[in-house]
Amino acid sequence: MSATEDYLGRVHVLIWAITDSLSESERDEVQHLIDHGEPGEGLRSLAWIIVDGDKRVPASIVRGIKDLTEGLVAPEHLPADLDAHALPKPKSTDDLGLVARWREVR
Repeated sequence: MSATEDYLGRVHVLIWAITDSLSESERDEVQHLIDHGEPGEGLRSLAWIIVDGDKRVPASIVRGIKDLTEGLVAPEHLPADLDAHALPKPKSTDDLGLVARWREVR
């Protein structure tokens, strides 16, 4: 698996993990950008959807957005208060089973 395929796989797992928190139009907006070669912009949009919609999401989602946009989206283009929308971290070392989900998709 190439680095690009690995990266896109991680992006898709993150979107899949939060899909129940998004409306159909929100999901479509994010997915459209990802499908058209703009995963960083898709994740930037997701960050703004979370903040503008005052959504509370797992800390792993916020961390994933930041990790996956690093070097692609300037930090000042992400919402300054994104961290405030993170739910407390679960006690499990594998937040919400994201590692297991990623292995399933691969």
